[in-house]
Amino acid sequence: MKRIPGGGESVIKNAKTIAEYAIRRWLENEGFVMECFQLEISGNEGIVTDRTRESLRLVYDETSKTVKVVEER
Repeated sequence: MKRIPGGGESVIKNAKTIAEYAIRRWLENEGFVMECFQLEISGNEGIVTDRTRESLRLVYDETSKTVKVVEER
């Protein structure tokens, strides 16, 4: 997975794929302050981790063009 540090600039600005763009947009819309989280992107999946090592797995669904929170298996 590619690690993407937070930072002061727009969360959307550095997106390299549509899936990454959608995941970053979802995080922004949900009010995540990315300076407080680490985002890892791999294909159409993202894992957002906080300072306590809690994480959320996000998946971009190409068919519905939505981002969903997915539980770990």
